[in-house]
Amino acid sequence: MPPRARTRSFARRLPRDQRVAEIIQSARAVLRERGSEQFLTSEVAERCGTSEGTIYKYFPTKRDLLIEAAESWYEELLAEDYPARTSGPIRERLYQAIWWSLSFIRREPALSRFVLMELRADPNYPTMRIYQQNREVVERVMSVVAAGQQSGAFRSDLPRSLIRDIIFGAIEHQTWAYLRGEGDFSVDNSAAAITDIVIRGLSTGPSSEDLLSDTVKRLENIVAALHQQLDAKT
Repeated sequence: MPPRARTRSFARRLPRDQRVAEIIQSARAVLRERGSEQFLTSEVAERCGTSEGTIYKYFPTKRDLLIEAAESWYEELLAEDYPARTSGPIRERLYQAIWWSLSFIRREPALSRFVLMELRADPNYPTMRIYQQNREVVERVMSVVAAGQQSGAFRSDLPRSLIRDIIFGAIEHQTWAYLRGEGDFSVDNSAAAITDIVIRGLSTGPSSEDLLSDTVKRLENIVAALHQQLDAKT
């Protein structure tokens, strides 16, 4: 029996769960390397040592397989250690959360592109497991915002939905060209810039105008004191 035939014969004897897991892992590899635009079930079958017919036995359409592969991928990424701190300066905590979200996209552009550019436009997206998984990514960032509002470090008069849109809108704009294959971005620099903008907008401390006014007043007092000293000497 030729090697290919032996492989397929063995593959057909795998338990269902093991066969499905093998197909999903191969689909993830093809998605990572080819992107969803050039994703072929025939290549997935080749890597599994099985036939396309076997794949369609478990996944009715190529899109169903892509969604399952993306959900499995997200689940694995979300299970990794999350670097955000639960204590310490709020700026550092927010930076870590935004950095993690950006690094997620930087590491897996094919997966991110499929979710952001294709799945999110699907009317059924809110019913998918990956929708809830993506909400978990958002919540990891927004939990820091909530902590800042509860502690009084951030303004509480702004709705969190608006803050969420500002943060993730900035993240998407910073990564859009990268996902289209038209450029790159620095996770560190982008996270620092977005954090700085958000902190400036949410901080309950004095505004830059207030700080400038205080500085001018202090300088005026120093000049006045110097004039008094000069007048006293003359």
